[in-house]
Amino acid sequence: MRFYIKVIFSVLFLYQINNTANAEMTLNELIFDETKSFNLKILDAIPDVGKIQFGEDNAKNTIIEFFDYFCGYCKKIHAELIDLTEKRKDVRVIFLQHPILNESSTVIAKIAIAANMQGLGFDFHHSIFTMQGSITSDKLSESIKSSGVNEIKLKIDMDKDEVKNIIKLSSFLANASGARGTPALFINDEFYGGYLSTAKIE
Repeated sequence: MRFYIKVIFSVLFLYQINNTANAEMTLNELIFDETKSFNLKILDAIPDVGKIQFGEDNAKNTIIEFFDYFCGYCKKIHAELIDLTEKRKDVRVIFLQHPILNESSTVIAKIAIAANMQGLGFDFHHSIFTMQGSITSDKLSESIKSSGVNEIKLKIDMDKDEVKNIIKLSSFLANASGARGTPALFINDEFYGGYLSTAKIE
C-alpha cells in the first residue's frame, strides 16, 4: 500500500509543478480500480509524448521497457522486441525513459521525447538502437537528420519543463516498480528486472 501511495503523490506533485501534463489519475483509480492492471495504469500516468510505441494500440499483449540509451542490454533486447512485435501482431512494445547511466543519457532522452512531439519518436529511438558501435556526437546528429526531425523545433522542445518532468516521472515509476537498472520490463502485468530472451518473453 505504501508503494502505491508514493506513486500517486509523486505523480500529483509532478503534475502540480507542470500544467502541461495531459493525464489525470486519482488515488482510487490507481489502487482500487481492478478493471485495469498496474502496468496499464503506469501508461495512463505518463503523457502520450513520453511513450514511444511500436505495435498496434489494441494489441492483446503489452510489453513496457524502461531503458537507457547507453545500456548494452537495452540495445540487445531492442532488436528482439521489434522482431517479436513484427512476428506477432497481438503484441505492442512501449518504451519509457529511464536515463541512469550518465548525463548524456538524459540529453538523448530529451531529444527522443522532443522527436516524439513531432510524431517521430520511434524513428529516432530505433535509429539510436540500431546504429553500429558507440553513440558519438556525429552519429547522434545523423540519427536526428535521418529521422526527419525538424531540428529547430527539436532544440526548442527538448528544453521545455514538460520534457524534463516526463523523464522525472518515468524514472520515478521505474524505480517504484522495482527497477534496479536497465532494461526493466513489464510483460503484461508481470515485472522483470533485467534482460530477458525472446523465448522467455513469449
